[in-house]
Amino acid sequence: MTDFHFTQQKLDNDLVSSISTLLNSIGVPNLLWGNYLLTVYGVHTIVDEAAFVVPDDLGQAAFYSLMSAGFLPCNESSGCPHSGTFGVTTAFKHLHIDDELPVSPYRKSEVIWEFEGLDFLPDKSPEIMLASDDRLPSASLGRGRGRFLSHPCAVKIPCAVSYCEALILLLYRGRDSVCESYWLAILSYMLEYVDGTDILGENKLQEGYRKFYHDIKLGDPAMYSILNDLRLSLIEERRLPVKNN
Repeated sequence: MTDFHFTQQKLDNDLVSSISTLLNSIGVPNLLWGNYLLTVYGVHTIVDEAAFVVPDDLGQAAFYSLMSAGFLPCNESSGCPHSGTFGVTTAFKHLHIDDELPVSPYRKSEVIWEFEGLDFLPDKSPEIMLASDDRLPSASLGRGRGRFLSHPCAVKIPCAVSYCEALILLLYRGRDSVCESYWLAILSYMLEYVDGTDILGENKLQEGYRKFYHDIKLGDPAMYSILNDLRLSLIEERRLPVKNN
């Protein structure tokens, strides 16, 4: 285990790197998630947590390592907006950086269930890249934080294409629920800020996702019919886990 200890550091790339390194050191592979990930892609958005995806069977280990490192317990019970009581997919447990910002481990099966694994190195998996990858944008006013400057970089992220495909699957699963509008908004951010860059383009998506991505980009109302059809197809193929509320 690393000697990292949380002492009220602000949420920035250094803290994110320290969290990822801590999890790696206890054998918990992890990918950056949430709005912080969006800013690395170049999306201009508010960062509301430090989120990481971890294997389901290592979620408790991740949580207890973060707790041991000094992150703050949540004392608001069901009143905390990050407690999972408001309908949108949240971490199964979380701690706090401060009153407003949590650090949250998400189970892989909740958000990126079709990823092969989280322990692959970027050169071994087309789904994963380092947060310092030169293909990512640099920090720019109005365009997010951009890539990490630290080398070597411990933080791994989903490739933008795989991330968008995961968002579309989450949209399918959340159809006709409060989650649908949330995931649609996140996908819209990717279309606005990232589509057409070196890391994301319509032609890079797999066939099953490309038509929906194309129609949502054009604002075509037919996308909802496509969404319904693909959702039913994925359920029949048992590729779409049903979320139990």
